[in-house]
Amino acid sequence: MTKQVWIKSLNGYTLRGVATIPDTVEKMPVVINIHGFGGNKCGYKNLHVQMARELEKAGIACVRFDMYGNGESDGEFCDMTFTSLLEDAEDIYNWVLEQDWTDKNHVILSGQSMGGYVAACAAPKLKPAKLVLQCPGANMWDGALDRALAMEEKGIFSADIEGLSFSTAFNKDLHQYEPFSTAKGYEGSVLLIRGTEDKLVDNATCEKYMEVYGDACTFVELEGGNHNFSSIPVREKLFQSIVDFSK
Repeated sequence: MTKQVWIKSLNGYTLRGVATIPDTVEKMPVVINIHGFGGNKCGYKNLHVQMARELEKAGIACVRFDMYGNGESDGEFCDMTFTSLLEDAEDIYNWVLEQDWTDKNHVILSGQSMGGYVAACAAPKLKPAKLVLQCPGANMWDGALDRALAMEEKGIFSADIEGLSFSTAFNKDLHQYEPFSTAKGYEGSVLLIRGTEDKLVDNATCEKYMEVYGDACTFVELEGGNHNFSSIPVREKLFQSIVDFSK
């Protein structure tokens, strides 16, 4: 069963999403999935939709929202900050815990690209049962502050990102969340996934995350996979890895 859902954030705006729930009266594991930069709850070529359906087949619910300023949720993209993304993740997590179909001891936090970066930063506070990082975009932190300040020195306070107005304020806020130190403190199991042809997230980024999580981290490389896992065979392996880990 797939249904439209919405929540009112603690900051007073509405986040709109989709919950895909197996047809059962029992409490079940739930995967919360966070989309990437400039993305939405459906994902590139329906990546997140496909994942939710595969989880549903395995008896696992999946919840995915448009974050503030993205998709159908309230707000403008130019007003989104990394802090607001973390606040959204917490609001969504708390909403999931309140649902009568949620096994509160089996909530998995997942994210792809920037969403993986958000999930990793949120996990020490939220303490999900498990954590899934799909090509986590931690490298977007590198030089973020310098880029913002350089633009502002020229009187430029936003950039045109394929039709979206991206504020320098985002990078200035992002600077306070160094990815690997912020990720420290999460003690659950971690699944870290990267495609071998990913041009945006390299193995060095994954290695740094593995250093943070130690033996609790399982690293899966998907041969031929790009940043959006854009082939049927790669996605099949991606979804199977996530399903197996989430049980």
